[in-house]
Amino acid sequence: MIRPVRALVVCVAALLIACCGGGDPLDPDVDAAVDPDPIPAAGRERSLVWIDPAVVDDASIVGLGVVMAAVADDGHGGQLLADWFERFSTTAHSERLGPLLLIDELRGTLGNDPTAWDLDELPFMVTAVHNRIDLAPRGGGCGELRVSMASTHPIYAPLHLIFLFRQPSAADDTDGDGNTHCLGTAERWARLSELDDGAFVEAARNWLDAGLTHDNFLLAESVELTVSPWEWRQWDGLDNPPLFQTVDTAALNRAGTLRDDFVGFAEANAAGLAARDVAIPPRFRPASARVPPGVEREALDLQVDGFPKLAEQIEIMGCPMCHTTDAEFVHTTPQRTFSDFYDRELDARAERLDLMNEGVDVGVPPFGPLQTP
Repeated sequence: MIRPVRALVVCVAALLIACCGGGDPLDPDVDAAVDPDPIPAAGRERSLVWIDPAVVDDASIVGLGVVMAAVADDGHGGQLLADWFERFSTTAHSERLGPLLLIDELRGTLGNDPTAWDLDELPFMVTAVHNRIDLAPRGGGCGELRVSMASTHPIYAPLHLIFLFRQPSAADDTDGDGNTHCLGTAERWARLSELDDGAFVEAARNWLDAGLTHDNFLLAESVELTVSPWEWRQWDGLDNPPLFQTVDTAALNRAGTLRDDFVGFAEANAAGLAARDVAIPPRFRPASARVPPGVEREALDLQVDGFPKLAEQIEIMGCPMCHTTDAEFVHTTPQRTFSDFYDRELDARAERLDLMNEGVDVGVPPFGPLQTP
């Protein structure tokens, strides 16, 4: 139903370009739908996840300095980073000293004033930039643009950070009734796969310049093993909100009023939970989640008649199970390789992006992974 309208736009726009001259087809302000060429299939390393060293190793394109400058109110981010890492050691629900000790070391080598630090000198590397347009129907706009990083410090690692930025919709992402379909952004992502190396690097720079802004920043995540066990957190400033769609398995497995409340919730919403279409209320979600390495993860204890796999379907929406299913706690390593789980997820995202560009209504995705575990 959308493609005939876009075909008309292509014809009209083509006439305008022929008469008046065109713009840069990689400029987000230019409607990519005006390009009459067929939309290419989404290539993984151009349209889904960027690991090209020419992009991710260039600190002027995307490094810790660029990202923290976008995140922080002061446009630098050194003080925020220091406060953030020190906060690991003072939260009531969990105290982790590794990030604090890293900051103490940096004060000794770079000076006591974090606002004067060159953040690109810190021991962190970008592991990838991730296109999460698949999240658009759940989060608004056209999904998210994510930057993952890893500590390269010989002691304070593994320490992985993920920065989430909103991917705003453009004029060609909305129909005449004001409904957001993100077809313009979907096509722009796909067309990156047509570019040669030099053009891609320049396009990636422009994309990140436009996308990594203070207004677009959503929150940060940390996945770290500076001390056992592994721990996941999300960060809204210096606070840890309840982990999105992650159930507090240990607490919910203990007999008591919280478990009784949860079982009642699960029974009342079993069909939606099995389809991964129901939000987990904050009261059932932890501020952090931990799994000891080398030890089998504690599974959610839940039985609901007619839904034999409900516990697994609930847990796969959250951090611990998603990070320990065919994965070693992280999905993108410092070597820029992917876990088996994330490898399959990238295939599912590519298929979804291609279907969007074919004019198929892909609907609202389930919470958690696109793949069926």
